[in-house]
Amino acid sequence: MSLLEFHYRNVLRMLPASYRAEREEEMVAAYLEYAGDVPDEVNPRPRWGEVFSVMGLALRVRLAGASGPPVYFAWGETVRMIALFGLALQAMLSAPSLPLLPVMSENEQFFGAPGSADRLFGIGEVLLHNLWLVAYVALARGAVRTARTAAVLVFGWSFLVPLVSDWRAMETGYTVLSAVPVLALLLGYHRDVPTPRRSWWVALLPPAVAAAALYAVNRYLTGRLAAGDTTTLDTLSAWAGVHGIIVIALTAAAVAALTLGAGGPALLALAFYAMVSLLARVPDLYHYHGGDEEIWQVAALQCWVLGGLTLILAVVGVWRLPIHRRLQERSV
Repeated sequence: MSLLEFHYRNVLRMLPASYRAEREEEMVAAYLEYAGDVPDEVNPRPRWGEVFSVMGLALRVRLAGASGPPVYFAWGETVRMIALFGLALQAMLSAPSLPLLPVMSENEQFFGAPGSADRLFGIGEVLLHNLWLVAYVALARGAVRTARTAAVLVFGWSFLVPLVSDWRAMETGYTVLSAVPVLALLLGYHRDVPTPRRSWWVALLPPAVAAAALYAVNRYLTGRLAAGDTTTLDTLSAWAGVHGIIVIALTAAAVAALTLGAGGPALLALAFYAMVSLLARVPDLYHYHGGDEEIWQVAALQCWVLGGLTLILAVVGVWRLPIHRRLQERSV
């Protein structure tokens, strides 16, 4: 075995063993024929283009579509569901700012004085943040390229701005919730996977419900503050905040998915987000401990809900994976 062949075989180890068993010899022969006679003394190595090509192939095989092996289809579909649900979650967090924008723009506390740079920057950030909504609707409707462009732009903005300015930084948990769907979108939707075109109801209902509900809650809280009624205000605010929206959205999605018999990949994707949200919420228990008892109780309840969702969705999701159904059919 020549040194170049040895390096080529090492590169091909990125591919699954089952794939290599069928195609490795053919691929090595093709690479060696293209490279020509190269002596070992010059320490030949595969070209970077060839390495990246194998990496892309390995990704497409391991995150396969419906025509791939069941185990790789399950992995691929889970990653794609993580992208879809993650963008939906971000859209539900950003969409309520649109109906509230006129009200917020009248208050200098939100955007600063009229005509100031802070005001222009703040309004622009709200509008740009709603690219999450564009990304989700585009992906739900099958426009993967538009979804990728919008998601990369909004995440890049949200991640880079705190690094180069004093603008508010992203929390670690929120950074993960933002980064994961973008990464899953870039990896899971490749050229070997046909993109389903979902209905407009699926595309618009989650952010529309979130926007309407948060708008109503905001108006209700504003009215109570104006009337001087602050009882249970902290509790309502905790449920109307980012963590509260996430818990409510994941709970509603989990109930719908379990009731409608959703597949394993969808349930595992929801379990993943429940787990990440739980890890992001747990530190708040220590932060509020010994302080505001009302908010601490809400945070504790949300942690219990997220923990229960993670466990139930993970167990049922694994049980509903296609590979388990195949094993059940064989055992009958």
